[in-house]
Order: sequence, then structure tokens, then C-alpha cells
Amino acid sequence: MGKPNIRLNPQIDSIRNRVLLEKGTKILLSVALLLPQTEHKGRGRKPFDYRIILVLNILRILLRKRYSDYETEMRFDKRLCEMLKLDKLPCKSCLNDYALQFKLGFLSNFNRKLIDAWIKKPVDLLLDASGIRLVGRSIWFSIRTKKKIQKKDCDKIHIAICLQNLLIANFRISNSKRNDSPFLRKMLKMFSKLGLVIVDKGYSNKTNAKYVVNKEGAFFSPFKKNAQPAGLNIWAYLYKLWKAFPSLCKSVYNQRSKVEAVFSALKNRYGDQLHSKKWYTRRREMAMRFIAYNVRIIVGIQIAREKNIPLWVRA
Repeated sequence: MGKPNIRLNPQIDSIRNRVLLEKGTKILLSVALLLPQTEHKGRGRKPFDYRIILVLNILRILLRKRYSDYETEMRFDKRLCEMLKLDKLPCKSCLNDYALQFKLGFLSNFNRKLIDAWIKKPVDLLLDASGIRLVGRSIWFSIRTKKKIQKKDCDKIHIAICLQNLLIANFRISNSKRNDSPFLRKMLKMFSKLGLVIVDKGYSNKTNAKYVVNKEGAFFSPFKKNAQPAGLNIWAYLYKLWKAFPSLCKSVYNQRSKVEAVFSALKNRYGDQLHSKKWYTRRREMAMRFIAYNVRIIVGIQIAREKNIPLWVRA
């Protein structure tokens, strides 16, 4: 992954840090309250609303707080209590126990509701994958013992981001050994209609190109060195297009570098490793980081519109 050529406008970042708690809470609440409310049956104390627990879990990540920080700082924040209309916030154990019930499909659906009002349709997308380290030996230990971090020490994160504003439209988490190609169809399944879809060679094949075109999208990808498309089909047409207009095709494909800015923001802000040990909890942990990233971008979009300044600038 190369160096990103764009970054968030520093003016927006300065303002956002001051209003992130208030605006982030309002954005998350507006989506969470659209979810169905569970009824309390039987005797005993009424449990906390799972929707509020979800909001608090994502807020904790958004504000870069550990569970211990939540207990000492966030739990007794009067502003949070007022915004959530609670006398007292749940303890860190309650947050963690409820979080174990949030499945990846549920979090993916929540993310879809979150970004729906902020993307133009049909949406233009950039797809890419990157590795993220699992908790294990530290970087210093690896340097001292001269042991390199290998693929087996990482999971792979796949994201589809909106070309317009770099929101993460969909995501998947896989084993590092898995092939990228099948995840394109999984991430694009939620869209009934597509715009431009730019991918790298890992997602590039005839099946994926046909899938995008069937959704009225334009598939754009470089070809592998051994590719020899033939016949009258979309795959052969794209190959001829690359051969006939290489400079034009490269200028379009170079927009894919924007996804590097997203991976950079994710890893710099929320860490480049996963702390959960089990496979399904690692997926949940990463999914909530994606949602927290989107909330942060949406707050930035709101500020950019209020101040009439660009959201992203050249790095």
C-alpha cells in the first residue's frame, strides 16, 4: 500500500475534535432509534436498551477510549447522560456483554442505514483489501528477535468506499489466505444499481466484471500479465480499451489511491492490530471501527457544508 495523496482538511479536523462527542452521539442516535425496540417480559429490573448500548460501544471507539477509560471518564459524563436521556450509564461489563450479541450482519445493516443519506445513487465505488495485525508479539519483540510478521499473523479487511466522500459503504473481514476475488460480489450485493467500480488486480476477473455490468455499473480494473481475453464479451472489451487508451485508463485507475487514505486513517486512529482473540469477536471489533470511522467522516461532511470548505485536501 502506497502513501496516500490526500488527507482530511486540517481546518475541519480542528473543529471536529471539539464537537465530536455531541455531533457523533446525535448521528448514532438518529440511526439507532430506527431499529426495533425489544419488549421486556417477566419480572425483574428492566435491562438497558440494546440500541443505547450499541451507541455507547461505537462512541467509545470513536473517542478512542478503552473500557477502563469509559468507566472513569465517559460513564459519568453529564452531557452524555442528557443526550441519551439516562440518569446513569451502564458499566463497562454491561457494554462488553451486550457487544458480544451484535452479529456482523446486524452491524453491516446498521452501517448501511448510517450512510444511506450521505451517498449519491448510483454510487461510484473503490474496492481494496489490507492486512491488520492480530494481538501477539510486539513490533519491538519482532525487531529484537529478528522475526518478521507473516500473513498468518494478520487478518484481511476488504472495504468498498464511496468515491465521492470516502465513506465505507460495505466491508468484509477474512482470513489472510483467502482470495480477494469472491468478496467483490459479497460487498456489492446490497446495491441494486452501480456506477463506476474501480478495483485492483486481486478483484479482477471475468465473473466480477459481468456481475458489475449486470447491475448497470462500469467495471474498471487493470489486467494481469497473463490475461488474454477473447471473444465478444465485456471482459474482452475492457481489455481492448486498456490497450487502446492506456493513459486515459491509468488516470481513472489512479483514483484508487484514495482508498489508501482510508486505510491510513483507520490504522492511525484506531490502531493497526485487533485485540480480540476469537475469530467472530475480531470481525465485530473491526466492524465497529468501520462504523466509528464513518461517523467521524459524516461529522466532517457536516462541518465542511457549514463552513463551505473542502473535506479533503492534497497531502
